[in-house]
Formats: sequence, C-alpha cells, structure tokens
Amino acid sequence: MVRRGKISRAAGSSLDPTPIASALTTPLSSAYPSTYASEVEIDALGDSIGSLTLSERRAARRKAKPFAFMALPSELRLKIYDYYFEGSGGVVDLDPDNYKTYHKKLGIQRTCRTVYQEVSHYFYSSRSFRIFPTHPGKYFKSKKPLLARMKPSSRSYITSLELRLGPGWSKPPRGWVVTPALGLHECVNVRRLTVLVECDPSDGIFNGFRRSDGFYEGFSQSLLTEVFNQMPWIDTVYFDAWPGVKKSGGMMRALLEVTSANNRKIRWGPERGWTDGPEEDEVKPSNSLVMVPPASEFNTSTMGRTYTTKKFAGRPIMPLDTSTYSMALLRVDGRRWNELRRLHAQIRTQEAADGSSYLEMGHTKVMCVVTGPAEPQRRGGAGGQSKEAAVTVNLVVAGFSSVDRMKRGRNDKRSQELEATIAKAVSANLHTHLFPHSSITISLHVLSQDGSLLAALLNASTLALIDAGIPMTDYIAACTAGSTSTYAAADDGADPLLDLNTQEEQELPYMTVGTLGLTDRVAVLVCESRVQVSRLEGMLAVGVDGCKQVRQFMDRVVKEKGRQMVQEGTVEKGTGLDLEMES
Repeated sequence: MVRRGKISRAAGSSLDPTPIASALTTPLSSAYPSTYASEVEIDALGDSIGSLTLSERRAARRKAKPFAFMALPSELRLKIYDYYFEGSGGVVDLDPDNYKTYHKKLGIQRTCRTVYQEVSHYFYSSRSFRIFPTHPGKYFKSKKPLLARMKPSSRSYITSLELRLGPGWSKPPRGWVVTPALGLHECVNVRRLTVLVECDPSDGIFNGFRRSDGFYEGFSQSLLTEVFNQMPWIDTVYFDAWPGVKKSGGMMRALLEVTSANNRKIRWGPERGWTDGPEEDEVKPSNSLVMVPPASEFNTSTMGRTYTTKKFAGRPIMPLDTSTYSMALLRVDGRRWNELRRLHAQIRTQEAADGSSYLEMGHTKVMCVVTGPAEPQRRGGAGGQSKEAAVTVNLVVAGFSSVDRMKRGRNDKRSQELEATIAKAVSANLHTHLFPHSSITISLHVLSQDGSLLAALLNASTLALIDAGIPMTDYIAACTAGSTSTYAAADDGADPLLDLNTQEEQELPYMTVGTLGLTDRVAVLVCESRVQVSRLEGMLAVGVDGCKQVRQFMDRVVKEKGRQMVQEGTVEKGTGLDLEMES
C-alpha cells in the first residue's frame, strides 16, 4: 500500500475577495475604445458644492401683449367672422346638429357687448333661415319651429327666409301654421323669400296615394298667403324646385297664382334653372319602345283601391326594355305596375319548433323556424348578461334555389348582410326587455329565389315570431318597389313598380321597404342600386302601399290559423279575439 504525502496549498491563494483597481484602462490590443468614462473625466464634469446656490433668479417672462382686435377696421373684422363661421352651412334649420355646428361657435358673443352686436348681425344676416323644419323625426313634427325659439332681437337681423314645401304632402304636421308666436312680423329686415318645392303631389305618380285632388296645393297656397300677410314688406319671391317638379304642374301653378294675386315679383332660383320663358320639354326623344295605353279606359281594383289609365294621359309612358315588358302595358308575368304577385303563407308548419312559417311571394319560397326565448349558450370567455333578449338570425340558401345553382358558404357576404338587416329590424320590433338573459334564434331557409328575397324573409320571420307567441309592436310587412327606367336613362318621369321579380331587379333600380302594420312608419329601407333622387319619393309611396296590402294578407293568415285552432279545441277563444267562427 502506497501512502501519498500531503500537498500544501500555494502561498498566494486566499478565500478573501481580490481587490479591483478603481481605474480600468483599455488594453492596447483592443480594437475598440472603452465606453466607460475615466475618473478624470467624471471629476471634470462635476461641480463643486460651493457652486450650487439659490441666489440666482430666472429671467422674468415677458407678458404677451394682447392683439388689438377691436382696433381693426370693421371690414377686416367682418372678414374674420366670415372665416370663423366657414363651413357652418348657408341654410339654418331646426336640426339635432345645431349644437355642435352653431352653438359652440356663437360662444364668441360673450366676449363683449360690441362683439355680441357685430357677430349677431353678421350671423343672422348672412344666412337663410327655414320657416318650418324639415328634418325627419321629432323636429319635423315640432309645434315650435326655429323662428319661434329665437329672440326678437335675433329675428330682426334676419334678411333671408326659406319656405320648403313637399315634406308631409299626405299629412302636414300640426306645427305648420303661421301664428303670431312664429314671429314673422318681427323679421322686419327680410328682403328675400325663397320657396323651394321638393315634390308635386298633383303628378300622376301620386294617384291613389294623395289625400284628395288638390289638397296639398290648397294647403301650400294658404300657407304662402299667411306668410305674405305677416310680412307685407316683401316684394320679391324666388321659386326653386327639385328636378322632378315641373313649372307647368299643379303645385307650381297654384303657388304662382297666389304670388301674382298678392302683387309680388317672381324670380327663379339656381337649383332648377327656370326662366321667365316657357318650360323646356324634359322628356327627350328616345329610340326605345314607348308604351301607350289603349284608347279604351280600363280599371283595375287592388285591395279596395281603384287605379285607372287616366294617370298616363298626356305624356309618354314607361319607356321600357322590350325584353322585360310587352306592348299591352303589362309586365312579363301579366301584372300591372301596382299589383303584387301571388301570396301564400302557412304558420305552425313544424310542430316541434316554438314557431315556424312557410311563405311564397311569387316563385320566391322561404321557410322560417324560431327557437326561444331560451337560455343562451355559454361560450368561452366571461361576458356580461344582457337585460334584453339577444336576437340571432341564421340564413341558409339552398344551392338549387337559383338558376346559377351556386351554394353559398357561411361566410358569404351577401348572407351576412341579410342576417344583420333582419336581426336589427326584428330586435327593434320585439319586446326583448321582457326576456332578459335569453336568446331568440331565427333560422331561415331559402328554397327558391325569384326576386324580393329580403322582403320574403322579413315576412316569414314575422309570421314565425307570431306563431312563437313573442310580444311585438306590430307586423313588419315588407315588399319591393322599383322604377320603370334604368339609372342611365335619366328619366325623371319614370313610373314606379311594385313587387319586382328577379328579371326586373337585374335591369331596373329598386328598393326594399318594410313598415309597421298599417301605418306609414318605415322600419326597413334598403336600396342597393343607383336611382335618381326625384324617383325615390314615388317609389317609397308605392312601396308603403304595397306593405299595407301584405300586412292585410298576413293578418288574414294569422286569423285563419287561430280560427282553425279554436275549432279543433287546441286553444280556447278569448274575449278579445275577433274571429268569425261561423264562416
């Protein structure tokens, strides 16, 4: 056995830390200089404690001298006011945007009395003020127009007024009356009165929709006469109109007669481009077919309303494409311009569902199934519970429903747009606050497409929701309305069409209209094609009338189903049900 000897440690080794020099230099072999400052550099940058003192004062700030705005000439001050109010519009109306458009800028009046007087005079004298409001909603029906809300001193600065006629042609608002509270007698500096006509209800396009012949023309005449009586110092009236209004129409002739009878001068505005000469013929000659009604007069009754061909007398009628319309003033499917296609509907087609329906509008066929109100499905993530029921719409379009036989996926943009439109319209109509923390699912299946798809989906959804017993405000009845000329034709005299099929939707501009019950309240309005502004009101009027016809049809379907259920003993007849059991 070999014994190893002990080996001693080196003399220099120790467990104590080795001191490091306070100054480190860069080795000569290094290619890069050191980034650390040396002690000499640090000492050079540092200041001694004796140099730090608070006795030194900062230089006093020079007080900015205010700009002498009032020392400027009045011409320059008015120019500055012009730049200040730039972009605020030339016509002031009772509008919800008035606060951010005018109120904030008028805060400059609080500067001083001189600025208050100058700004007030400039603002009210450089703009035209609308006598009666035309903004839709509560402002249009307000009993206190903009002039009645202004101070007498502000009304005295006004130099221009505008009277816009056309909105509410079927039922003018109650606030459209000239009374002393309106303050027209205090507008002593008014020198310009502009009468702008948006539409002419005497035109044949309004036949069957106006209140009575000459109603709105007489209302406008009396309104203009009362304005003249309140402001006898006005000697000139400027007339203007939208493109669809003719100077030779009944509306303009009535207004011109009143103006001449009150010894006022007549001038023309820039919008319409009228002159004192005779009006140029707006209907340009066309090489396309012109449909002229036969010499014999015929009547067509639709839902208790009678339409005659007198509305087509005296002007070219329906310049249409020969591939779409025939020479007998009929459409390719045998209907006239104001007729709906065949309607067929059933409710409670699926016994296992909470609500279901089946609807046909012509060859457009859809099915609807409603589930709920039910507890919503819990998904990943923590979300707050809503106090109202969530409405979800699922749309499935069969591949064989259209001619192209194209199957649409779940991410199809067109399907998503239809789902969002239906969900928004239905949510606003249902009383969702009665079903908090729940969900209502509407599943729609398109079996066949032949135009008016959105309208058919809305009608089927309404019937299925009624079958499910979900409370709602009223029926949502929908249909389509179009125009007999394309957008490129630029024909302001084009007539409207009701309930378009696929061929007509591909060639003509159209819109989908949905109303609540038998009222004129529009719940859905979708226009996906280009159309002249002058045609919109006529198309909307025809669409609203068609929705009322659809609503009556849907009401008959619901009552018939209720009568059948009572007779079968499924439910008991309530005291408030209006069902004729004997029939």
